[in-house]
Amino acid sequence: MAVELACSNEEAQETDAVVDLIAAHRRAISELECLGKRLMHAEEAEAALIGPRLDAAMKSETVIRRQAAMAPVANICELKIKAAYFKRLMNNGWCDVDAGDLHELLRSFLDLPV
Repeated sequence: MAVELACSNEEAQETDAVVDLIAAHRRAISELECLGKRLMHAEEAEAALIGPRLDAAMKSETVIRRQAAMAPVANICELKIKAAYFKRLMNNGWCDVDAGDLHELLRSFLDLPV
């Protein structure tokens, strides 16, 4: 886990990896949505330029989603955040969560310190 300066008393604290990965995934989904909208309204020449960017963004989103699923949870609060996020992903149709993602998600909950 990365260590960043988190408060004004200059005491270093660990960043929250689960929340950071969820935020990164939300940004990736937003980028996909923007590129998809541009592609729908683009002329043929512009669509040829957007297509490869859209493919790269889709691959990036898939990688970030898998990283978020695999990220270990440190406490029950992170478990709830992560479970709620993946529930929203599946219920709202924001992206396709495959069986491998669900498997890694559940596996990450096994290592929760009690």
